[in-house]
Amino acid sequence: MIYWDGIFTLSPFLLFWFFFFLAVVFYFIAYAALKLFSRQYKSDVQSIPIAAFLGTLSTMWALSIGFAAADIWAVNSAAAQASAEERSAITRLTGMAAPKVLNNPELMAALRDYAKTVRNHEWREHANTKPAPEVEQSLQALRLSLLNMANEDKPSVLLGQLVNDFDELQDARNKRLAYGNASVNSYKWNLVLSLTLITAIVIAVMHADRVSAGKKSLIIYLSTAAFCLWMLGIHVNPYRASQAVDTSFNLDELVDMQLGIKPMS
Repeated sequence: MIYWDGIFTLSPFLLFWFFFFLAVVFYFIAYAALKLFSRQYKSDVQSIPIAAFLGTLSTMWALSIGFAAADIWAVNSAAAQASAEERSAITRLTGMAAPKVLNNPELMAALRDYAKTVRNHEWREHANTKPAPEVEQSLQALRLSLLNMANEDKPSVLLGQLVNDFDELQDARNKRLAYGNASVNSYKWNLVLSLTLITAIVIAVMHADRVSAGKKSLIIYLSTAAFCLWMLGIHVNPYRASQAVDTSFNLDELVDMQLGIKPMS
């Protein structure tokens, strides 16, 4: 059984060669089956399954690829929505903390620290697959700044809105991490890989009477399969550079722009 979590952390280039290597391995396995069944065909013609049998396995393979693709696109869409919700929440919080509104230096500093730690630790280091302790500390600093504001003479309506935006920020972050962590299902990918190999062997069996045509069929099928798996693989984690969700996600630049101060390095 292959554990895919580490594999999908590879760059698109290395991931391509990984699937190419699998295709080569599968080709030699299927070619060995082709030679075996070719000898068997010469001694017993009736031992080879009819061509319609291939349709059953190929349909199962196509369905497994389709279901995997549907899951990937669904996760990418949901991850993009979670990212947008987090940006929206922090934009509202920053707008309230800005000098022209509440002018709260403690809240502004906490927001800038949150944005920087999210970018550096959860996005860049972990690709949003797990929470970073540094971000938890930043959230705690945000909570304390809101509690300190509650003890000051601030309008209750504004404080209520700040608390609501803070809750939405936490919810959006939890969604982002959930989608990043649950994006790889090893059992699903092992199923797809198993059906890919089984289908290749069945193709070899169907060409037991035509070895040369069988080799060409295997090359075409496995090349197509490798390319399809690679295209799906580079989109598995929605927060990596080659995927649908924009991984630049520079919250810190957004916060600085809202506060009207020089961007952080």
